[in-house]
Amino acid sequence: LETAMTGLGGEPEEDALWGSARHYRGTIQPSPLPVADEPRTEAPAPAMPDWLHAPAPREARPPRPLAPSSLGLDDVPDPPPSAALREAARRGTLLHALFERLPAVAPDARAAAAQRWLVSSAGVEDAALARTLAEDACRVIADPRFAAIFGPDALAEAPIAAVVEGDVIAGTVDRLLVTPERILVIDFKTGRRAPADLASTPAHHIRQMAAYAAALAVIFPGRAIEAALLYTAGPTLIELPEAVLRAHKPGFRGEEQMQGIGR
Repeated sequence: LETAMTGLGGEPEEDALWGSARHYRGTIQPSPLPVADEPRTEAPAPAMPDWLHAPAPREARPPRPLAPSSLGLDDVPDPPPSAALREAARRGTLLHALFERLPAVAPDARAAAAQRWLVSSAGVEDAALARTLAEDACRVIADPRFAAIFGPDALAEAPIAAVVEGDVIAGTVDRLLVTPERILVIDFKTGRRAPADLASTPAHHIRQMAAYAAALAVIFPGRAIEAALLYTAGPTLIELPEAVLRAHKPGFRGEEQMQGIGR
C-alpha cells in the first residue's frame, strides 16, 4: 500500500490522529464540451390522439355462469326445511357418495364395504339406516340395465363447462360415458318417490338435463347426446328423447332461470 501511495505522489504528512500519514489528492481535468456545428432545433410535440380525452369504453361483461342444477324452480317455493327434509337430503348425499365409490369394489364385497364407509367415514350411527342405504346402493349398481352407467369406462361426478348461446353452463354430472359415437349423461335423483314414466317426470328435472345436454353438444360436437334420469327409489331409469330435451332447453338469458333448486 505504501508503494502504491508513493507511486501516486502521496508524501508523508503530519496527522493529528496517526502522527504521520500519506494523503493523495487527485485532480480531474474537466472535459471540454462538444461544440455543435449548427444550432439544435426542438422536434415538434406529437399530436394527442382523440381517445386520450374520451371516457374509457365500458368493458364487455363476461358470460354469466349458470348451474344446470339451479335451473327452473317449481312454481311453489320450498317450505322451510323440516327434520324429515334434512334427513332426506342427507340420505341423497350418502347415496351419491356410495354410487361414486362402490362400482370399483367387487360385487360380493360391496355391501360390507358400503356399511363400513357409512359408519366409519360418513358418521352414520344408526345401523339399520346404514344397512338400508348399502342395500339400496348395491341394488341399483347391480341392476343389469345400468351396467354401462356404473361400468369402468363411465366417469363419476364429472365437471363440465361450456359457453352456450353466450352464457357459461357449468356443473357436475353424476355419471358421464364418453364414446367415439355418443355421449351418455345420467343424473341421480335420490328422493323416496320415482315417477312412473316420462310424462310424470318433473319438468325442472328435464330442464336441468336439457342444459347438460346443450353444454355437452358444444364440448363434443358431432356426437349423439343421450340423457337420462335415474330415480333410485325404483330404481327407475327415465330416458329423455332428443325432442324432449330440445323442447325443455332453457332460455339461458331468462332471469328466472337463475333461481336455485335442490336435487
